[in-house]
Amino acid sequence: MNLSNAIDERDFWEVESTYVIGHQRPDTDAVAAALGYAWYLTATGAENTTAARAGQLAAQTSFALARFGCPPPILLNGVAPLFAHIAEPQKALTADAPLSEAMAQLAQGRRVVPILDDDQKPLGVVTAIALARAYSALIHHPERAKEIEAQSCREVLEDSPHFRAKERISDNRAALLRGASDDFLVTDDAGHYLGVANRSQVVAPPRARLILVDHNELGQAITGANEAEIISVLDHHRLGNAPTSNPIPFVVEPVGSTCTLIAERCRSAQLNPPASIAGVLLSGILSDTLVFRSPTTTPRDREIAQWLAGLANVNTEDYGNELLRVTPGLMARTIEDIVDSDRKSYEMAGHKVSIGQVEITNLQELPQRRDDLLSGLEERRQREGLALIGLMVTDVVTGTSHLLGSGEPPLLRALPFHRLSEGEWGLDSIVSRKKQLIPALSDAVESAF
Repeated sequence: MNLSNAIDERDFWEVESTYVIGHQRPDTDAVAAALGYAWYLTATGAENTTAARAGQLAAQTSFALARFGCPPPILLNGVAPLFAHIAEPQKALTADAPLSEAMAQLAQGRRVVPILDDDQKPLGVVTAIALARAYSALIHHPERAKEIEAQSCREVLEDSPHFRAKERISDNRAALLRGASDDFLVTDDAGHYLGVANRSQVVAPPRARLILVDHNELGQAITGANEAEIISVLDHHRLGNAPTSNPIPFVVEPVGSTCTLIAERCRSAQLNPPASIAGVLLSGILSDTLVFRSPTTTPRDREIAQWLAGLANVNTEDYGNELLRVTPGLMARTIEDIVDSDRKSYEMAGHKVSIGQVEITNLQELPQRRDDLLSGLEERRQREGLALIGLMVTDVVTGTSHLLGSGEPPLLRALPFHRLSEGEWGLDSIVSRKKQLIPALSDAVESAF
């Protein structure tokens, strides 16, 4: 069986690939940036570059992809090294196979020979030491050579640890390194043998290669990013980057969208992306800037958006308003979807904070979902050990927002916003989480503790 077929494709990353990937709970900018940057890198000579995403598509993102006929990035659940990444397929024998067959494999340089039952499940291994013990009788009885070679592998079978292909190596590394076995077997979920791995591979497994777009904080990155090799970052948010073992290209610029930075690179290289990529990049800009109404908007966003609109053959204002109207209202969505679909984690003065944002076209729906949303926020705060969790509800038509939140009392008292009711604050014209809300919350956390 192919090792990559033994587990869900969403859990298996390819060692040969470099993944361009946005943050967890991806918004339109994160997905569009992954697609656009992967296209640009491939067009400029990069090999095996793949656009990926770290979560399900939002309704707005799905609309944009369908509108321009662009397939979504592949979905990855995580990028930690798995036993599937180090297992090497190796011929196995049955327990009744003669020792001569095991000896032939060991003579070819194999460290162990896997022994399986009739259902292709591991029984153990034959090692060179086990064979040496069996053949030690020849010292005094050389005439027994044929007899010993005809013995079954069952006679010298030794136990060997085995692990499922989809298990994370890091979850088992300490126990493996303390154990006596240098080699172990890898199976699928049903226990069927897949391959052999060894201790040295556990110490230094292959690592996924990542290019982070639209984020630079590990708290927002795909699961397992701390075990991956981050080779570059392209972003437009505050700095909160993880340390890397080597210097890397790290670009963070104050524009309204990561897609702006990618489109500028395309234009500078005199590369016109196809209409599908141009349209998706334009969607990322229009979404993140709320069709240029957000205070994060810069002249660079407006200029490059017009260039992309020409390539995609759309009117920027008309398409932008159409894009914003796609997001379903609060009544049509589950609490989980509203709270988690665009939620980001932050470290503020040593405290864990998580802030989501949902864009709607009518704030009058909020009172009907308010209590359920507050309950959902509190449940997540307790489960994740957060000092503060909030949901920014933004009306993209009127350009106003409310904040629902749950947190430690000193922090809630320090919030510099107009309190409307228990757990709800009016944010007036604040519409940008990145540029307006997060700096204010960061100051509040600093002053509260």
